[in-house]
Amino acid sequence: MLCIQKCDMHLFHTEEQKQPVAYQVETGLFFELDTLFEAILACCEGLSVAQVVQRLADQYEAEEIGEAIGELSQVGLISDGALPLVSNVPTIEGMAACGVSQTDRLQVSLHVSHTCNIQCAYCFAHGGDYGGKAMLMQPDVAEQAIRWIVTEAQVFGRCQIDFFGGEPLLNFPLMQKLVPFAKSLGARLGVQVGFGIVTNGTLLTDEMKQFLVDENFQIKVSLDGGRKTQDRIRKFHNGSGTYDVVAKNVQKLTAEAPERVYLQAVMTAYDMDEDQIADALRSLGTDNALVGPAVVSPDAPYAIGEEHIPVLKQQIYKRSRRALKAILKGEESEEFDPRIQKLLTRQKSCHGCLGGKQYLAIAADGSIYFCSSLADAPEFKMGDVFAGIDREKQQHFDAQFNVNNRPECKTCWARNLCGGGCLWEARTTTGDPMYPNPVSCEQTRYRYELAMEMCMEIAEADASLLQRRYDLEVVS
Repeated sequence: MLCIQKCDMHLFHTEEQKQPVAYQVETGLFFELDTLFEAILACCEGLSVAQVVQRLADQYEAEEIGEAIGELSQVGLISDGALPLVSNVPTIEGMAACGVSQTDRLQVSLHVSHTCNIQCAYCFAHGGDYGGKAMLMQPDVAEQAIRWIVTEAQVFGRCQIDFFGGEPLLNFPLMQKLVPFAKSLGARLGVQVGFGIVTNGTLLTDEMKQFLVDENFQIKVSLDGGRKTQDRIRKFHNGSGTYDVVAKNVQKLTAEAPERVYLQAVMTAYDMDEDQIADALRSLGTDNALVGPAVVSPDAPYAIGEEHIPVLKQQIYKRSRRALKAILKGEESEEFDPRIQKLLTRQKSCHGCLGGKQYLAIAADGSIYFCSSLADAPEFKMGDVFAGIDREKQQHFDAQFNVNNRPECKTCWARNLCGGGCLWEARTTTGDPMYPNPVSCEQTRYRYELAMEMCMEIAEADASLLQRRYDLEVVS
């Protein structure tokens, strides 16, 4: 006798929908379940079809139950073992063994400075020097770094160079030399070169502002909301607050190029009012306000821990409601559009990001690292700009950090959506890059549940919108 088995799935009740939703982990399909489907899934494990029919006979007709069992089997939610479940879902993982690239450019954070003029309580870069010697990148190293980046990017035809630190504006004269050098080299090698900067915003002069605007930089300024929070967390070395200086400089930027200025706030347990933080950022002249939890040791007094998950979920839910309204009006949602796209096209992620492959960091001494946040970790060094990348190490990282090789991830229903999350965050919060931050995991799973709910609500309001907006002909 063949017994029914439930396939790898996740059942949940959404915030708005009355019926439960089933997400099939391997195929990526998801469905709203009616009461009969829910009843079958609740009792079918280990029973034969006849036993399930008998179990539910007082509520439903035998023929109705049999048809429903067939439908659940057809979509891969249950199996009787007679036929294997076959999935042809593609991956989106980049250039290694996991599949097709999800981006067509090489992105590199170029650490022109390993020193900083302010001190942030939670600085992952250890005050800007990444636990080593405070230094500025030298011209010979910088020029070789540009040669390596642009040459490496020829396979894509595009690259993005983000000036990083420490505080990169401490080495502004070098930036002025590197931008035309990179553009000239890119033109010769057929590579389109774009530029960005991540800065604390305290050193910005009119000359710097004009340079960034003229060279079409994507400008990211890190600050922590309003004056009270900013001055508590981010201080000059003499102990004075930084808010007034940063606010003045940001307003100069947003007055000229608001669409290219992104304000990034780190939310701590000191201030969990995300809307208030975002409003404080937007008051400086741009709608590009990004707020994310601080990534610090759980022992830090301002760390966001598991006790804060209910507040975090409440904030995510509020944002999902705003995002739904925006999407229905044809506007974009930076947080939910990519997740909805991923769900509807049913693509899998093998890793949490493209670190170590299409996203890399080059330290001030020319060393190449897996990413900027791990540039303090010798074990994540992958080479240098003179000798190039150690390809064997690159392949080792690709296999080691595959989501299916990470103990906490390989049994998680969202593994194919998330890819395992950020290795630096895992290392910082759990002490081991193989074990993700449980607080982030809860948020990730909840975002995807809400994204599934939003798909159903969009379909109910305007079914053709999903097709038009998310290019659904790629679904097989």
